[in-house]
Amino acid sequence: MASRAEAMGKDMVVSIVWIPMLPGDSESAAQVATALIPDARAQHFFDADCRAVRALASRLGGEDRIAWDMYLFFSPGVTWGDEPPLPMDWVHQLDDEDWADPARYRCGNDLVAALVASADLNIRRDRARTLALYEHTGLSSED
Repeated sequence: MASRAEAMGKDMVVSIVWIPMLPGDSESAAQVATALIPDARAQHFFDADCRAVRALASRLGGEDRIAWDMYLFFSPGVTWGDEPPLPMDWVHQLDDEDWADPARYRCGNDLVAALVASADLNIRRDRARTLALYEHTGLSSED
C-alpha cells in the first residue's frame, strides 16, 4: 500500500509560509513549528512583514487583507511575477473573514478531504500534461 506521501505525489513541492499573526508568533516559533511538518518536500518560509500573504489575499479578492490559514494549489512550474499567480484551487479556514469565498471554507475532516482531493487533481492534471507532451513529441513514457 502506498504511503500518504506517495499518494500525494513525490514530486509535489509544499511551501509553508509562517507569519506573525497571533501573540507569540515569531521566526523562532516558526522554526520550532517546522517539526510539525517533517515532510522532505516542505519548504518553510517566515514572512515577518506579511508581504507574500497580503499579495495572495489581494490576488484572491481581499485587498489590504492577510491570507492566513489558507491552502493553495498551483500548477507545476508556476512562478511568481509582479504578483502571485492564481491558484488552480484553494481552501481556507477563515470563518470570520468576509472577503474569502465562503464556499471554499473547510475545517476538520472536510479540510483534510478537500486537501487530498485538490492534491489528487493537481497530480492527475500534471500526468495528463506529461502524457500529452509525449504524444505531441512522438516519445513514449518508457523512453
